[in-house]
Amino acid sequence: MSEVNVTAVIYPKPEKFDEVAALFSQVATKVQEHEPDTLLYYAFQVREKHEIVVVERYKNQAAVQTHVQAPYFREFAAQLPALSAKPWELRAGGFLSRGVSRL
Repeated sequence: MSEVNVTAVIYPKPEKFDEVAALFSQVATKVQEHEPDTLLYYAFQVREKHEIVVVERYKNQAAVQTHVQAPYFREFAAQLPALSAKPWELRAGGFLSRGVSRL
C-alpha cells in the first residue's frame, strides 16, 4: 500500500486561536506516543487569516483509520465546531512524484 498524505485547514475563531493551537499540540504529542505508522504530523499557523494548517503523512490507509479512531483525536474533533469560525477542510492523496525529501 502507498503512503497517504493529508492536509487539514482549521479555522479557529480569532479569540479561540490559542486554545485550538494548544489542543492540537496535545493531540500531536499523543500521535507521537501512540501512532508509529503516522510518519509526519505537525501544524503551522497562518495568523493573519486565523488558520492552522495540519500536515500529515501515514504509512497506509490503515494508519489513517487508526488515527481518526483514536480517542484523543475524536475528542479534539468533537471540540472543534464550538471553537471554529467555519468547518475545517481536508485534502488527502498520494505523491505525484518523489522529489527532494530531507525528513
